[in-house]
Amino acid sequence: MIDKVKEETKSSIDENESEETNNSGSESSPGGNSGNLTTPEGVIMLSAAAIFDIVSLVPGVNVISDIFGIVIIGGWLVFTRPGEALKKAIKKFLIACGIELIPIVSVAPSWTWFVYSILKDE
Repeated sequence: MIDKVKEETKSSIDENESEETNNSGSESSPGGNSGNLTTPEGVIMLSAAAIFDIVSLVPGVNVISDIFGIVIIGGWLVFTRPGEALKKAIKKFLIACGIELIPIVSVAPSWTWFVYSILKDE
């Protein structure tokens, strides 16, 4: 009787381990890396970038929104992207900063584009 219970327990443990092994590889969605956009980090940073882009539409406040964008989004980039990922992201960051510093072109949503592209690259 005890041997039968041990065998049943062992078989149920083996089944649970095999299910966990099979499920661990299928966590990503079939559409790609869309999960990064809905993480708390993604929602907060996309919202902040959208606010910076909307505020940059006002001519007098444009410079202030650029400074806040560089500090907040740049800080997020430096603190959350280690090593090689940071080197790749710096090029995009400089493009976004350049777009924001050109007076008429700065109405383009460059901060939102930058944050979206960084989150999708992960």
